[in-house]
Parts: sequence; structure tokens; C-alpha cells
Amino acid sequence: MDYSVKEFEYVPGHFIAGSTIGTVAKVKTAAADVKAHAPVVIADGKIKPLAAGAEGKVDTAGIYGITAQAGTTGTDVPVLLTGELFADALALEAGVTAADIEVALRGIGIFLV
Repeated sequence: MDYSVKEFEYVPGHFIAGSTIGTVAKVKTAAADVKAHAPVVIADGKIKPLAAGAEGKVDTAGIYGITAQAGTTGTDVPVLLTGELFADALALEAGVTAADIEVALRGIGIFLV
């Protein structure tokens, strides 16, 4: 495990909605390319984009958080684990809607407005 100090720059723009609920972030390695502000799932300690299945059904099992910035396969990416975020600012994969993931995100401390 790499415990070296890492610096990430983050300018939220129209993404973080709340000021009364703090945000918590953790850095994880990307198993696939991820967009900034994208919901991700975790498997084997690595994150990948949450995507719709073959039949268009969205499986939220393993949902982990929302990326704070983009990353490529094998890079470290900061992931928001809590907070209030604007649903229309999420970078969703094809076939995924904010309504599909809203309840699952609420269960891990992320609230969409």
C-alpha cells in the first residue's frame, strides 16, 4: 500500500450542492478509465464506472462513490464517499439515470439534489 503524500486539485463548479453535509473522499486505483463526477463500483479494491447491464438494467451492487476527477486505468483517483451532489452534474454511462442510482447512493451517504 502506498502511503506517500499525494496532491489532487479539485474545483467543484456545479457539482457539490450542500455546505452543511461534509464530503469525505478516499483515493482508489482505477480498474478502467473513469470520468470525473461518475458513479463507480468497487471490486478487488479497484474502481470502475457503474454501467447498465446487457438488458439495460442497472445493478448497483458494489456501488462505492462518485469520482472527484477523471482517471485512467491504473491511476489513483479521489472518490467522494459522502456529500450532497447535483444529480444533473453526474457523468453517467449510457443507460444509467440518476433515478437508477439515487437510493443506492443514499444508502452510502451520498445525496442527490
